[in-house]
Amino acid sequence: MRPTPPGEPGLNESLPVQDCRSETCVLPPEAIPLSPWECPTGQPSCRPPETNGLGIFVVEGGTYCFQVDGRPRFCPEAFANIPASTSARSPSVRLMGRVPSRPGDLLGGYTVTGVLQSPHTSGTGESVTIHSIQAEGTRFTVNYCPMSSDCIDTATQVLQLGDENLHQLRLRVSLPADDGGREGAATFEVAVTPRPGASTQVRGYDVLYREATGPWVHHCDPRGVIASGRDATSFLPGLRINSVNAAVEPVPTWTTIGCESGAIVSCLDWGYVPWNPDTGVYDTLRGHLFGSCLQAKRAAYFVGRGDLKSYTRNGTRIDKRDQFGLGRNANSQVEELRTLEALWSPQGAVCLNPENRRVPDIAPPAGMLGVPPCARPPTWTPTGKLATGTFTPAPD
Repeated sequence: MRPTPPGEPGLNESLPVQDCRSETCVLPPEAIPLSPWECPTGQPSCRPPETNGLGIFVVEGGTYCFQVDGRPRFCPEAFANIPASTSARSPSVRLMGRVPSRPGDLLGGYTVTGVLQSPHTSGTGESVTIHSIQAEGTRFTVNYCPMSSDCIDTATQVLQLGDENLHQLRLRVSLPADDGGREGAATFEVAVTPRPGASTQVRGYDVLYREATGPWVHHCDPRGVIASGRDATSFLPGLRINSVNAAVEPVPTWTTIGCESGAIVSCLDWGYVPWNPDTGVYDTLRGHLFGSCLQAKRAAYFVGRGDLKSYTRNGTRIDKRDQFGLGRNANSQVEELRTLEALWSPQGAVCLNPENRRVPDIAPPAGMLGVPPCARPPTWTPTGKLATGTFTPAPD
């Protein structure tokens, strides 16, 4: 048996188990989420180093942006349902995302319209009003109305498209020219179809877009892969996720869009869904683990301290445990975590053993920005509910 290296848990050491059901566990007041719209240190106007990066919506180095002439024009992040009001007689849907040409890379929202194509005839199709877009779990549905209706009476006017008939619909979004004249107006057409053979854990969809009448392009593009290897897209309900620091904010009217290689969908696939699986309602404890997973997947150790950098590389494997055993194939024991790397919260690493970093040759900042080493023997903390370790294959 090899000796236990410094900083690693011994073979018989494990993080303590909290004897409670997830429904009755309560997070302490100090387990506050990361502020969604707070500009971190060194990021003037909250603009990330690159439009597509940080590994949140798609793997770092890939792109989730709609492009025109090879340049990112709009980076979609969520559908937002807008209810009827005194100023808008009918409900509507906006596609929310970042507009790279805008100063500060701020979010913009643009009204979504639809064209319903008859499966029996060819032609331009029937224009429809998009009433709302939602996800139940990760199942994507679109609710629409005939243009002749006011789209108010949900019992008689609102119709629904699900996996079986999404192929009949084309969504359309028009962006105006920007004020500075850097980008012209653009109209995107979007098609969503379920991907055959996708994981049952997280539903996957093929999302294609085109500008005007140009060629169809795959939405999720981890660069350098062949077309058949493109990411699926998944949808999750009731959350707004910041593309700069991965802060999570419950917003019931939003449906977030993510690529399967990014942290959002990876964490769902690992079992860290932010809702109660029985009710579909957002759960604070599960949301805490989901937010922690977003940082852990990207090795964003210091994101809550203003350092947005990801300290890992694509394809690096890790082991993980959580205090309540909620993750898929996870439990609260760490006997297999021979190299405990860090405990995580939505703020980043609560503690970090620098000698056990998953990619040792990416140097951390001086003094690790005050993040302490993990206790020995390790113990769960009021905010550190998720643990990662360097992946170690089982011995032969």
